[in-house]
Amino acid sequence: MQQAEKAVTRETFVRELKAENETFLSKLDQEPAIAPASITPATIAILLKAALKNEIEAAEIAASWVATTPELEAKLALARHAGDEALHYQLLEELVRARGVDLAGYNPLDPPSPVLEFLRTLDSTEERIAAALVAREAMGGRRNAQFLKFLERAGLGEIARLYRDVINPDEERHHQSGCAVLARLAVNAEGQDRARRAARRLLEIGDRARDAFMQNTGCALMPGC
Repeated sequence: MQQAEKAVTRETFVRELKAENETFLSKLDQEPAIAPASITPATIAILLKAALKNEIEAAEIAASWVATTPELEAKLALARHAGDEALHYQLLEELVRARGVDLAGYNPLDPPSPVLEFLRTLDSTEERIAAALVAREAMGGRRNAQFLKFLERAGLGEIARLYRDVINPDEERHHQSGCAVLARLAVNAEGQDRARRAARRLLEIGDRARDAFMQNTGCALMPGC
């Protein structure tokens, strides 16, 4: 069994974890702008469905954890997270349908993404908060910054405003909330090690899932959550 690293102060731990996440995600900032030729009705439909999948999966996992999370502050953070993501799904679905995207027979939870499958394996609160709120929301913020540019270039003004004014600010708030909760919970070496490994694994799985999505669909980006 891998030995846990020596515990650091709670503030130092969260600061270092955020820095590790940022180093991993910084490569997204270097990717080229979306080519106009890649903005087609088919691509738009694929990306909007992927965005819906992200939102409902985030709501699903957070809601499933509420009853099994004993720490009140973490329980409340997850409950708020689930509610916000469910609202994002509803607001986005309304705009996607208004765009004429056919959602008949589309089940965004079938099949579950590799990210959702991984999150379902996490048992400790430190792991759950570090992976779902700290790492995944950081990843989602980076991806959604790209997605917002795509939406603006595609002329999807109403959906772009939803991301700019509601979804993206909420994701940053979820991330900051997760960091605050984790700083209070990950107080020993074992808890910090569990959280660090869960965050790292989440980002690795998310990165591979993004590469597979882009390869399979031909899209030049993937929305985040």
